Amino acid sequence: MIEDKTAFVTGAASGIGAAVCALFAQQGARVVALDHSPWTGGGDDADVASLRLRADVADPDGVRAAFAEAERELGSIDIVVHAAGVDDPVIKDLAFEQTSSRRPVLTLPAIGGEQWRRMQAVNLDGTFFVLQAATELMVPRQRGAIVLIGSEAAVHGLAGLPHYSASKGGVHALMRSAAKELAPQGIRVNAIAPGVIDTPMSRRSHAIFQDAVPAPLGRLGQPVEVAKVALFLVSDLASYVVGEVINVDGGRLAC
Repeated sequence: MIEDKTAFVTGAASGIGAAVCALFAQQGARVVALDHSPWTGGGDDADVASLRLRADVADPDGVRAAFAEAERELGSIDIVVHAAGVDDPVIKDLAFEQTSSRRPVLTLPAIGGEQWRRMQAVNLDGTFFVLQAATELMVPRQRGAIVLIGSEAAVHGLAGLPHYSASKGGVHALMRSAAKELAPQGIRVNAIAPGVIDTPMSRRSHAIFQDAVPAPLGRLGQPVEVAKVALFLVSDLASYVVGEVINVDGGRLAC
């Protein structure tokens, strides 16, 4: 499906990004793994990547430099999966305290300007910078496939994390605009909206977020289940799929 192609994956040190790296490597891709966290070896970032890079996706110069280094080392980039993102453990703790004491969730007054800006800087600005850097390399070749990891929070909102929901809503809207611009250039852009997936980020969410709308499947999703959908979207099996948000949520959106 993607054998001998080069895939650039952000947020690659853990969670969904790490699962994408592992699955794509199994499928014969050359994997460029980018993360802001240091590479420590072992665990989720075990030896699956052909190249490991470190950068903050909120830094446009760092993102562009990482793409340039990847091309120098491995040649043209065929695939991009952008999984990097942040949450807000402080606000999650506040929401959990409120529900634990049987109070309504009300976090809007507690979100400071820096918290808001950091969320948008990484989740939304970072998506734009990755898209822009990928576009600069892919447009001259008139080919490529890009998958952005959004969130179910962008689809129906999430009490307790309004700034996260807003950032991911922006990702979905940006994807649709980019998809319309880039499809005539031979580049397909799509997104995935995961539900509650068993990642380090979700484990910080406490029972309020995991149990608010139980998935009909009766369990949390696994990172590899999101990675499999990403594999489909970047492969020729999805050659006529453009501008779509695929929900991978165990049926939560149907509830």
